[in-house]
Amino acid sequence: MKLAGIKLKIDTAVCIRCGLCREVCPEDAVHPKLHDIHHWFEVVAGECTGCGECLPYCVVPGALLAAGTATA
Repeated sequence: MKLAGIKLKIDTAVCIRCGLCREVCPEDAVHPKLHDIHHWFEVVAGECTGCGECLPYCVVPGALLAAGTATA
């Protein structure tokens, strides 16, 4: 699923931190990030190609968004 270069980001308010997006990203653009005592994941914009390979694996609707999209 090619998104024509639309970069993605993770909405940490919605994400359950399962890590599936990180496992399937062909560019290794999803990195763990320590936040307080919890691990979150973030998409490194410079590494994300917008291929969309992660989207079908995300189990929580709305956790992966187009970069630049406002989050709650």
